[in-house]
Amino acid sequence: MTALSFINLAVSIVVSDPWEFGSECGTGPFFGTITDANADTLILRLAKPITYRGRTFPTGIVKARHVGAQATSISVKPLSANIILLPLVVSVIAEITPVTTKEGVVVIGTVERR
Repeated sequence: MTALSFINLAVSIVVSDPWEFGSECGTGPFFGTITDANADTLILRLAKPITYRGRTFPTGIVKARHVGAQATSISVKPLSANIILLPLVVSVIAEITPVTTKEGVVVIGTVERR
């Protein structure tokens, strides 16, 4: 599958860390749709924004957690991932900057296609 074929793919996220996230929000699954993708990064629009520590997060940036893994491997198996939840809507990878990610919250979890 090409990275473009991941656009509009429905996915689910289960969060394992930080512990406080699970206590406040639950561990999921949280549902979303991929709006942009390349081998290293997926951009997710969450179906229902996540509210954590008084902030609302409608977008997730997903990167593979392990060296050598690719974000697009979700086409065949769940992906262990580092996820940056963003308090703003980002739809394409080109919109990601250090300024946009600075406002986010990092969680660890698993992403898989639905």
